[in-house]
Amino acid sequence: MRQIVLALALALGAVSVANAATVGAGFDNVGISAGPGLNMTLPGGYLKARQDFGPWVASARFEGAGGENRSDFFGGHAGIGYRFALAGLGYITPSLRMGYDTLNVPGGNLDAAFAGVHVRYAYAITPVVGLYADGGFGRDFATHVTGLSTIGGLTYEAGGGMDFHVGPGVLDAGYQYQHLPLSSANDLHLNTGQFTIGYGIHF
Repeated sequence: MRQIVLALALALGAVSVANAATVGAGFDNVGISAGPGLNMTLPGGYLKARQDFGPWVASARFEGAGGENRSDFFGGHAGIGYRFALAGLGYITPSLRMGYDTLNVPGGNLDAAFAGVHVRYAYAITPVVGLYADGGFGRDFATHVTGLSTIGGLTYEAGGGMDFHVGPGVLDAGYQYQHLPLSSANDLHLNTGQFTIGYGIHF
């Protein structure tokens, strides 16, 4: 099941990249809390793509980080949403999203696929500076922890940041938190807090 979900996410991402109006990359500092003795901070990077089809928005993001304790983290998600204009008060974009995260540590790994709803709000303070906030909830499934049984549960996420129009693209700085439950009986989860800064080019 995990392989099927990952393949679908990659397929959606490939469609977005192939038709991308904006492609970006940047630095990703991933703080991870997964359970007793499984807390770490891993530096890495991300790639993302977005395409607007009128009010419809398709997007994909892939990230990777590693280093501390010979551990590494990989994740990604893809989604499609519909953007509503709020009469001079910005834009709100509800979307459906699915993805997959995995943490590899010496002796095992933790991973989960997830799907749910996501909402993003964006407001331009000036023609070159904008603010955004987003959040969502859903369910994780196809969860796995080496040597243990898992059940998953309610997922949630929240974040925000600023973007600056510089040259042909946008400089973006933000923070995103995500909670993926894995096994409440063993106090295991895949919680990530990500500080990011990157640049996206418009095409």
